[in-house]
Amino acid sequence: MTDKEVKVQKYLLKNPLATVTQIHKATKVSKSYAHKIRGKISTPREVIEREMNKITRSTVLDNAKEYVTKDRASTHGDMEDNFSTIAEYWSVHLGVEVNAVDVAVMMNLLKVARIKSSPNNIDNWEDGCGYLACGGELVGRKK
Repeated sequence: MTDKEVKVQKYLLKNPLATVTQIHKATKVSKSYAHKIRGKISTPREVIEREMNKITRSTVLDNAKEYVTKDRASTHGDMEDNFSTIAEYWSVHLGVEVNAVDVAVMMNLLKVARIKSSPNNIDNWEDGCGYLACGGELVGRKK
């Protein structure tokens, strides 16, 4: 384990629901590294339950906004290009036409399925909002 990872993990022990931006500012690591480490660490159920009482719809939306508006293109490529590529693969596999907006909807449904089995995992709620926001942007571009 690197010193950088230890620093992030120590911060997350004290701040289990810290946003990527908060981790980045407190530990001086990149946002993408903070996101990576945050995703690797599981938080004990009692901490999540205690902290869930502090979660508001604004918090969920703010975190989702942070994830979908930061520069993810350097890691994942352009959102529309990425969703279109996924749509092409799914179209071949399923034998039906799938478009980029369908991908946004179905990725959200994946998160909804995960929420059913793990409703206290706040990341699923935030990611679902993010996929819907991406889909909304894609529909807006077509007008």
